[in-house]
Amino acid sequence: MRMKVSQANRGQAFEDLLNFTNLQYEKAGIALIHKRSTPMKPLRRQGFHFLATFEKKSTVDYDGVYRGQAIYFEAKSTREETRFPLDNIEQHQIEHLEKAEKQGAVCFFLIEFAKSHEVLFVPLSTVRYYLLHAQNGGRKSIPREHFDYYAYAVEKTKRSALDYLVHVDKLIGEGAA
Repeated sequence: MRMKVSQANRGQAFEDLLNFTNLQYEKAGIALIHKRSTPMKPLRRQGFHFLATFEKKSTVDYDGVYRGQAIYFEAKSTREETRFPLDNIEQHQIEHLEKAEKQGAVCFFLIEFAKSHEVLFVPLSTVRYYLLHAQNGGRKSIPREHFDYYAYAVEKTKRSALDYLVHVDKLIGEGAA
């Protein structure tokens, strides 16, 4: 029997792994990176249950500091096997990442292809390129094979379960921050 994953829980295991990774980084004194909460406004209470609505659009999923450098990133998960749909990215998320990048932050996406258990580190500039082409009538997704050239596989290392900071080091070293 195959379980259906609700939209609300899509990517929850990925988010849990990222939170664990960030805790590993913090405990080792490597980085301080936290998950940002989405602001919610309670509407009513029924015993221990609350009915709430999102107060405003959140900024991005994660932010923090690594080696004195501000880091902002969005984590996305897809069950697609051959492409990443660009409509998974909200305009306000891109705008926030671009503002942070202009202030000197390292900004990127971590994209999980859930069925193949792959996590990719994708620079903001790559996502920006594909979004621009989509706005000008191009395809509305990034083909999976394009990530082989424009993204980096995130692997488990001795220091963490999902060591994406290896790729932040590359961006900082290239002066792309």
